Amino acid sequence: MIEARRLHILRAVADHRTVTAAAAALFLTPSAVSQQLAALEQETGHRLVERSAKGVRLTAAGEILLAHTNAVLAQLERAEAELAAYSSGEAGTVTVAAFATGIAQVVAPAVAHLARTAPGIRIRVQDAEGDASLPMVLDRQVDVAVAVEYRGAPPADDPRLTHVPLYAEPFDAVVPLHHRLAEASEVPLAELAKDPWIGPYPGNPCHDVVVLACENAGFQPRLEH
Repeated sequence: MIEARRLHILRAVADHRTVTAAAAALFLTPSAVSQQLAALEQETGHRLVERSAKGVRLTAAGEILLAHTNAVLAQLERAEAELAAYSSGEAGTVTVAAFATGIAQVVAPAVAHLARTAPGIRIRVQDAEGDASLPMVLDRQVDVAVAVEYRGAPPADDPRLTHVPLYAEPFDAVVPLHHRLAEASEVPLAELAKDPWIGPYPGNPCHDVVVLACENAGFQPRLEH
């Protein structure tokens, strides 16, 4: 019999790639994580992780177990959520992580609506960019994340998450007053392929949005600032 809590540990190690980072996310000591991994390997009869100077990676057997782990834990979490809703009678606290415009566009109107329709539900809001908020959901630090799509994000079919498209946020191209496209009402992105760019810093989800949009238009933006 495989213990579910050990599957949580395996998933955290796979997400964070080091025992130390996984232990911090789970509020455990690194030695406790290592002990639980060893016990899981004994339960399954397979070596599940390999350690190196760069961290920890899953073996082929570990990857197989992880694929089942995501489905098993997702189902357990759904069961827990349904039982909690049944017990609480639509009362409780929901923690939402969102970026600034997501709070204005989505979270704030939702909070106002829930105040009228479900006064027993309390919403806690935490500012976080998309690349920070999705790991917070996976680590169960928050319940919901309002995030933008970014390179390296969990795929839409990840069984640990439920994805709900909310809205598309437009981006403006800002050009100098006498730029050749300054009077254009719409700017085909490919027209800016040879121009120098000022853009968000790498690591910011908006950077990925801009770069991916340019790549889809057939060029890499020349980011000079």
